[in-house]
Amino acid sequence: MSYLAVGSVTKSIAELLSQKLNKPPLMGVGAAFRVTTLPPDDDRVNDATGLNLFLYRIHENSFTKNMNWRGDRLNPVQNGKPPLSLNLTYLLTAYIQKAGGTVQDDITTHQLMGNAMSVLHDYPVLNDIHDGDFDASLDTQFPPELRNSFEKVKVTLLPTTMEEFSKIWTGLNKPYRLSVAYEVSLVEIGPALPSAPPAPPVQQSAIALSTIGTPSIGSITPSSGVAGAVITIQGSRLKQAGGPTTVQVGDDVFTEDQLNSISASQIQLTIPVAPQTGPRLPVVVTSAGLSSAAAFYTVTPWIATLTPLRGITGIPITIPITLPPAAVVQVTVDGNAAAVTLDPLGKFVTAVVPVAIAANGPKPVVLTLNGRSSNTLVFEVLPLITAVTVAPSVSPAPVSTTVTINGERLNGQEVDVNIGGLLINGGPNANAAQVAVTVQRTLPVTTPATVIVDGSESNPIPSRLDSLLPGALFAGDMVELQGAGLSGRHVIVSFGANNVDLGAQPFGARIRLNTPLALAVGVVQVSVSVDGRVTNQIPLEVLA
Repeated sequence: MSYLAVGSVTKSIAELLSQKLNKPPLMGVGAAFRVTTLPPDDDRVNDATGLNLFLYRIHENSFTKNMNWRGDRLNPVQNGKPPLSLNLTYLLTAYIQKAGGTVQDDITTHQLMGNAMSVLHDYPVLNDIHDGDFDASLDTQFPPELRNSFEKVKVTLLPTTMEEFSKIWTGLNKPYRLSVAYEVSLVEIGPALPSAPPAPPVQQSAIALSTIGTPSIGSITPSSGVAGAVITIQGSRLKQAGGPTTVQVGDDVFTEDQLNSISASQIQLTIPVAPQTGPRLPVVVTSAGLSSAAAFYTVTPWIATLTPLRGITGIPITIPITLPPAAVVQVTVDGNAAAVTLDPLGKFVTAVVPVAIAANGPKPVVLTLNGRSSNTLVFEVLPLITAVTVAPSVSPAPVSTTVTINGERLNGQEVDVNIGGLLINGGPNANAAQVAVTVQRTLPVTTPATVIVDGSESNPIPSRLDSLLPGALFAGDMVELQGAGLSGRHVIVSFGANNVDLGAQPFGARIRLNTPLALAVGVVQVSVSVDGRVTNQIPLEVLA
């Protein structure tokens, strides 16, 4: 990490709270709360209802201060200098925008505080959060320098006495407000200065049959090409009597038995089809404990990411890639050809996940550009449910409820039903189109439900809208719809009598679109149709 890591941690925690507050909307549908990162004595903190996250203390972590700097997953190093290892302490306070004549404003702040503490309790490790609200794989929510760190970024509730709180608020010259303290660890800031080079190896008298020297790479043929290609490394001392030879390509290390062939002057190997970093892969040969200077192999074409990373079949995924004129592009998902659309500006490719994929789980995605295959990335296919039937029974005794769910890819070794927060263990299920479970209690017939198949959770039914951002706008402005279960193969957003047909929509938690220009001034009801299932309605104010 760099010195920007402290600010990156603050930004990520604020983003997590912003995305997770009031979900489910127990404090009112459409209620919006802001998250600030201001000193508590800044008058802007109580301009609106929300939370303030104030970094008030930074101290060195005494347990790791003697560890050498290891770099990160993209750039591992062996540096004799220790990093600056820090623990960050935050003060979390809730504020309410006062209304005239109201004497119970603080009840809302208490609710907000409980909501925020619940979020940080449920998601204590920022690196491990991957859902539709906050995804540690997105640079905009969790910066790469935090994601690539060897350390987990953990948020822990810090026991704090009333005396300590009193000192904080007295120092700020502000009256005390209900607050909690959190400690975040571990934040490592790498040394800016290079470490001193290691001492030369100790020389000892020995009898050897051959001279041991540093391996040298003269050339790599080809020096660029597709992932999975066979390359030839030409050089000297690539294999020596003093010890085994290994070849590191990016993050992958090949031992001698994994190489296609090896001699003192030549090595052949196969480039990995799914390198973790790229497209420029450093190639280093180590023999008899000595390593060569790095040469490079460039993977082309290269796809860096997929958006989204998981979802149902039949939805589009976006692959950023620079396309040459008249490009011929194919995309396969788990070996199945996907329908492809090219960006007119040549900046990205859109591919529809084939409906023919019959199993859930990670599926390899490969793009072929003008006959050349890219590296492989992974898209996680999730189960899909299309209908839920809840059938209570009181006779004959005992009271029971049977839940029948229809959909796709519902077969698995461990299939559970989550209905209204109640997890029902269904065990193995061989029927891909249906799962049925019975529980010895009465359940409401409109209870929300999902299915969990071997650890992969489906979309919820019914789909729902939670909020609109903003809640008031001019016709034609962009609006963001937030909710759950909004991803589908045919999604229509209705603004009263005005419908916007989005076709297939990949994001389950949010939809961004421009409102119709034909909207009349006033309040219009907004709803979403997901593959024929219509959500609840939320009012939107259209301004004059």
